[in-house]
Amino acid sequence: MDKEKVGKIVELAIAEYGGDVTKNAIIWHLEHTYSMEPADAIFKPEKFLKALRDIYGDFVSIIESSICYRLAKEYGINYSGQGLVKLAEELKVG
Repeated sequence: MDKEKVGKIVELAIAEYGGDVTKNAIIWHLEHTYSMEPADAIFKPEKFLKALRDIYGDFVSIIESSICYRLAKEYGINYSGQGLVKLAEELKVG
């Protein structure tokens, strides 16, 4: 699994809901407050979702869906709403 590619996909999903300025602020916050990077969406999905939930609140489910949809499309996995944790498992196995 290409960590850089995953990170870029996650960044695009975050930017979809606020543009580059918001994306950069969220990524800065992830890095400096949670010691995480965008690719951790796949490599540490539970921790990543908790960090996003702390930042976004209930809006996190929309961001999570966008991340999942983009990753599934890129890696040829059927996305049926299984959530980031299960999708991460499928990506690591597949």
